[in-house]
Formats: sequence, C-alpha cells, structure tokens
Amino acid sequence: MITPALLSWTWLSLALLVGGLLLGNIILLTGAVFLFTAILAAATLRPPDNITIERSLPRVICWAGDSLEVHRRITIRHGIGPVRVLDVLPNDAAVVEGSNFRIIWKWRGEQTVDLSYRIAFPKRGEYSIPETVWESQAPLGAGRGKSGSAGPPLELLVAPRNSDISRINSVRAITRHSQLGEDIALIRASGEEFLELRPYHPGDPIKNVNWKATSRNSGSSNPLVNELEPEGRKAVWIFFDIADYMNIGTPVSSPMENTIEAAGTLAQYYISQGATLGAYAYNTQSGGELLSPDTGQKQFRRLTRLFVGLQPGPPNLDLLFSVEWCKSFLFRLQPHVFIITRLDAHYPRPGESAESIDRITTAVRRLTTLRARSRRKSRVRIIHVNPAPHLVTALPSALHNASEWESMSLMAEVRKAGAAVMDWDPSRERFITNLVRHMDTYQ
Repeated sequence: MITPALLSWTWLSLALLVGGLLLGNIILLTGAVFLFTAILAAATLRPPDNITIERSLPRVICWAGDSLEVHRRITIRHGIGPVRVLDVLPNDAAVVEGSNFRIIWKWRGEQTVDLSYRIAFPKRGEYSIPETVWESQAPLGAGRGKSGSAGPPLELLVAPRNSDISRINSVRAITRHSQLGEDIALIRASGEEFLELRPYHPGDPIKNVNWKATSRNSGSSNPLVNELEPEGRKAVWIFFDIADYMNIGTPVSSPMENTIEAAGTLAQYYISQGATLGAYAYNTQSGGELLSPDTGQKQFRRLTRLFVGLQPGPPNLDLLFSVEWCKSFLFRLQPHVFIITRLDAHYPRPGESAESIDRITTAVRRLTTLRARSRRKSRVRIIHVNPAPHLVTALPSALHNASEWESMSLMAEVRKAGAAVMDWDPSRERFITNLVRHMDTYQ
C-alpha cells in the first residue's frame, strides 16, 4: 500500500535522479538509486506486531510523595521498524526519573527490551495506570501502521503521610501527667469472655453475630450479637470533618488533607500505645464512613484504606448526627474523643441562623456526658484546623481579623460546652509540633 510518507520518499528519489542526470552528478545519481532501492525494500516489509508487555510495581501501597519504579518488559515478535510505547498516567502523577514514552527500533527476529521509569504521587488516593499504548510503523513509513495496547492495568493506593510520633514518645517520657499516655477508659475493648446478647448495631464485627440465637429469635429481623467482657485497654475515638468547606486550597495542602494528617498521627500514636481505636469521617460524599473499633497495626491499615477513598461532601450529616450514629460504640468504650474540623465554618453569617454552632455544642455536651465514669475534667478535644489566610479569601486584613475573632468566639462556646480546644495553623507548623506543645494542656 502506498502511504503519503512512502510517496514523499519516492518523489525525493525521482528529484535526485533528475537532478543527477541534468547536472551529471554521480553523487546525486547514487543517492537516487540507493533511496529507490530502500523504498522498494521497505514496501515489502511488515510493521512490527505481535507485541506483549509485562509491567510491575515494587508495591501496590505507598505513602504520598514516595517514588515508585514502573518496570516494563516489551517483547516484539514480528516485523521491522520503529515502535512507540506510552504509559498514560493519572493527572496527579509526576515522572521523576526516566520517561513513560519511548521509541524502540525493531530488527529481524524476536526482540525483548526492558524499560523503566519512576513516578511519584503527591496526593493520597486510588490510582490506576491503564494498559500501555503502542504504535508501530514499517521503515520509511511504508504500509499502514499498527497500534494496540498491552499489559494489565496497574492499581495503586497512595496513603497520606503521617508525622513521626517519636517526638511525642520522647516528651511523654519526661512528662508526669500527660493525658496522651495516661488516659485509660473504664470500659474498654472487647475481650473473649461472654457477657450478654444484644441487638446488632452498624459497625459490629460479623464474627460476633450469634447466628443460633438470631434464628431462634425469628420474631425480629435484627441479628443478635455476643457482647464480650471488656479488657483493660484505653480507647480513643476520632471524629473528623470531610465537608466541602474543608476542601479549599491546593490538592496537597488543604484543611481536608491536614485533617487527615492529624487523624493519622493521633491514630498512629494511640495504636502504638496498645489503645483501641475507632473513627468516623462525617460529611463525606457518601454521608459518613465508619471504622469500627479494633487494635493493632491491622486497624491502622484499615484506617489508611479509609483515608485513601475519602471524598468531600455536603455538610448535611454533621457532628451531632455522627455522635448519634456512633453512640452504641461510645457508651460501650467510654473513649477519649477527638474532633477535627474548622470551627470558623460553623459561625453564623448575616441572615443565617446559629443552628450549626448550636448543633456542634450540643454534640460536645452529649460527648462530655461520657466523662461521668472518669475523674478527668475533659475527655473531649476539638482540633481546629485553621486554614491559611490566602486560602480563605482575598478580603482586606480587617476582615481577616474578623474571621479570627469568629474562630475565637466559637472556641469559647465549645469550651463552655465542655471540650478542650487546640488551634492548629498548618501554614506555620506541623501538627506534631503543635501536639507536643499542647500535651500539658490536656491535664
């Protein structure tokens, strides 16, 4: 088949031939003959095909910011000519070494080539690298080229990077009354001895369902669960806000990403201390995401997977709703509760009611009623994630000061309701630094 490229080479050979004859130039004549011979040879060749591609990643879960090597083994069995291969990457991926686009020249016989490049993902999430796309062409563009895709898609989970908790441990070693290390719940994680039967609550482990008792209780559609005797473990519960108003700024630096960093750091610390951890992400795209209480690194991996899939949603199912949804766990565990949110987002604007701040203070009061079984003054703590001023608005500094005043006013309200408040400005310091500074204030 005569292609435009082949036709162009043919016209060039004819021009060299005519020029050589008119000028009597042997060099032009030799070039014309050589080019015409190459065109005839190329017209008989088939472009490379029967291409297989094997790809691999060193791991399928990594931390945000880590680089991974993508290895490709490309095998071409038939044809002669150039082959172009391209990996189409997700928008957030960045090539930090090598290239995801390469050109390979295929000679006679089967040919195998190993190619690799390194990519990094600055933001948490679930990513997929689709099949490698390839295109081949015969020499000099003779004949119609071939194209296709090969290699299985690569699935990757990028988890948010947490702060190093070694600084907390070092401070805890010299702090006499830090609640970060000494708060012990009076009702703790479930042990192995049977206590009683109770109705199933959302989030209860399936392994605790008593199927025999449920079948005997045919009059109720709600399964029965074995309530086990509590063990001696401290318990912690984290509520964190993933509403639309948290998702401002850049993809790698926003109140939502900072909230996830803070939640991950707290979880990492308490799990390392052997605590039972439960969590609830509210105002998500799906309404809310529950992490039922458990212990150990297995629980931290579950939390990490929950982080990866979180997407912001409308602020319809707020903290008060979340407390009601999780109350069975809260009453059973009597945990220390952390709430991570933006308090300034709840301040009533002109023409708006104060329902939002009323609901958050009501939620705090309901949580502080759990302290009746504890001698501590406050076991509910709110972490206010203060957005950087340039992320909030471009208004004059006077209005920025008004926004700060609103935050201070709301902090006073939730303190009256019984919660301790920690103000964190991610643009000035890391969460771990702020947490170490506030350790003694949790007494």
